[in-house]
Amino acid sequence: MTEETTDRQDAFFAFDDDTEDGAGDRPERDDDRRAGRAIAWKPIAVGLLGLLLGLVLAVSAALSWDESRRLAAYADRSWVVSGQYQDLTNDLRTKTYNPIYRGALPGDPAVAEQPFDSGLADPRVPTPGEEVVFRGTQTGSSEEDFHPEADALLAVEDGTLQVVETAEAGEFGDGITAGTVAWQRVQAALLLLAGLAAAGAGVWFARRLYREQH
Repeated sequence: MTEETTDRQDAFFAFDDDTEDGAGDRPERDDDRRAGRAIAWKPIAVGLLGLLLGLVLAVSAALSWDESRRLAAYADRSWVVSGQYQDLTNDLRTKTYNPIYRGALPGDPAVAEQPFDSGLADPRVPTPGEEVVFRGTQTGSSEEDFHPEADALLAVEDGTLQVVETAEAGEFGDGITAGTVAWQRVQAALLLLAGLAAAGAGVWFARRLYREQH
């Protein structure tokens, strides 16, 4: 066997050894790639979570602000009547039911300055403090869907005193005031700031994780 042949055989076996060693390292490289991809997803997940939370808070802020605009129409010119559940009646627009409550109108003489529309009969001028029955604004399919005691928010709309909303007892306090509207708007602003902070914190933390991993 010549020296040249021997050198070729040595080179072949050396190449074969390198191939086997490389094959043995491949699973480790695959594991490293998978680990790298898993690590790369962490900053993305953190960033998306912060943005999602920020979006939820921003939507809540928008709804709270819209509610403040609705309440502003009743500020300092509304009354609250506490009512006891009496019966249910067909809803005027859907196939569900509205509750019927009984309660006493406020003693404020201003309630008699216009007709009262109970939602159950033709409007008529009431007497301050008079006991009346009125239609609630909630809808449901049975008695169990309605509060046994509820508060009705009364306000003047289209020249008549009417029930604009009913809710669980205590929901409206002593009525809608300028302070009520202001507090609603403060809540909206706080929710918006919290949403911006959550989104900003999520992005900042995601970038920090990315830098630490690279």
